[in-house]
Amino acid sequence: MGTSLGERIRHLRERKNLSQRRLADALMISNVQLSRYESGSRTPDPELIARIAKYFNVSSDYLLGIKDTVHESAENYLKDEDLALLKQIKKINGMEAFIRELVANTKDYQKIKKIWEIIKSP
Repeated sequence: MGTSLGERIRHLRERKNLSQRRLADALMISNVQLSRYESGSRTPDPELIARIAKYFNVSSDYLLGIKDTVHESAENYLKDEDLALLKQIKKINGMEAFIRELVANTKDYQKIKKIWEIIKSP
């Protein structure tokens, strides 16, 4: 992954499978502004950097490249419909602890993805 602010914003947006339009709307900015931030031709002001960090549940230090590690919630990688399903699953007795342990102890995210696909299948 790149280290510039724009590259990190684009990376986070793409991991959530968001279009530029959808993220721009959520941040209350224009699609053109977001495109310029992602390309590095413009830099967002500190207030917007804070909103972006809050939206993605990451630190502004991560966005600015001060820290390379991001302590995101696993939920940041899920699409909205997957997040809704996960919230329903968490209500089942014992499932939240199982999911937390699985994510904490599994470094192979492809394996987690396969398990998630099995859970989602009808």
